Amino acid sequence: MSELITTTDQGSTARPMPLKGIRIADFTAVIAGPYCTYQLALLGADVIKVERPGTGDQTRRRADLAGIPGLTAEFVAQNAAKRSIQIDLHKPQGVALARKLVSSCDVMLENYTPGVAERIGLGYEAMKALNPKMIYASLSGYGQDGPFSRRPAYDHVIQGASGITMITGTPETVPNRMGPPMFDYIAGIYGAFAILAAIKERDRTGLGQHLDVAMLDAALVSMASFSSRHLNGGKDVVANGNTAGSGSPASGIFPTREGMIAVAANNERQVRQFCGALGEPNLLEDARFSTTHEREKHAKLFGQAIIERLATRSAAEWEDAMAKAHVPAARVRTLNEVLHEPQVIARGVQQEMIDPQSGKSVFVPTIGFKWNGQPLGPERMPPRLGADADSVLAEIGLDESEIAELRNEGVVLQPPVA
Repeated sequence: MSELITTTDQGSTARPMPLKGIRIADFTAVIAGPYCTYQLALLGADVIKVERPGTGDQTRRRADLAGIPGLTAEFVAQNAAKRSIQIDLHKPQGVALARKLVSSCDVMLENYTPGVAERIGLGYEAMKALNPKMIYASLSGYGQDGPFSRRPAYDHVIQGASGITMITGTPETVPNRMGPPMFDYIAGIYGAFAILAAIKERDRTGLGQHLDVAMLDAALVSMASFSSRHLNGGKDVVANGNTAGSGSPASGIFPTREGMIAVAANNERQVRQFCGALGEPNLLEDARFSTTHEREKHAKLFGQAIIERLATRSAAEWEDAMAKAHVPAARVRTLNEVLHEPQVIARGVQQEMIDPQSGKSVFVPTIGFKWNGQPLGPERMPPRLGADADSVLAEIGLDESEIAELRNEGVVLQPPVA
């Protein structure tokens, strides 16, 4: 799959590193927290991933990638460009070591159930006492306050709690979860956004912050247009299947002779261009379809007319025709298809890396935007569990004998043998 990638020049001195010199202690696992710190690592931050001894991040506990022991598809999705250390936080020496590590960092991110960090001695007030300039970020399902704050959560649980499952699909099929864990990733992006803002504020005032990022909050903010329609317009939002949110009968996902096509013709100009591309410019001369109001009133009939015309050609052919007519439209693709699209390759949204231990390729996501025409990908492979303990501990002032003692006491584990 090497054709997926437009690989950046990893040795270029022009690579942007806006967060170079920022050190982050990452006490998170699974997706939202690790994705947050992954974004910051891609921007140059030194992210130290503190993991549970023996097992590490929960996403490490899946099947290894073929021929690449120690790495899973789930783990590499958001953990490249980081360093890993295993610290046993059930031991007092482990907590003391973690506190020493955190005190050397600019940022600490944790995604424990609220109350756990305080109980083990790694809460905000304790860390602030060690480093008043500390930016301490907590990422959880429901936030640090409110009646649900102590409840655990995963993405699909937040999907259910947010209301989105009741407006996804059709009235007959609800509730439906979104396929990918989108709220995990959205919360991760909000977390990175908050940390960047706090770094800027610290530069201005010299003060640290406690950031409280909740997946449910991020979910609801990402549904703002629907929430506004309900709260400000008094309209109940319901599942509409493949009908577009605009309500335009010329927008939606439609069948063709071969495949499906997604079309967004929401305003009068777009509708006329759409009908022209269909070869039916006279369709809007029908009194039932001549205005937005009339089309919505006779939406079923208008939709039937569209589908009859779309049935004469394939989705791929219609996609080209719509592009020429400047109508927003795309053939509905599988994930495999889109990952091989020339557009995706040109944008460099995935990067191929070579695992030095196995010599095999690993694909990881880039940051999701281009900087001066280049996508930003990682320079460091996703770490094996605990592989960077020696370098991390030496950087916070421990000598070889102290590191050896921590290993002998089981406070810091050796990385597993590959």
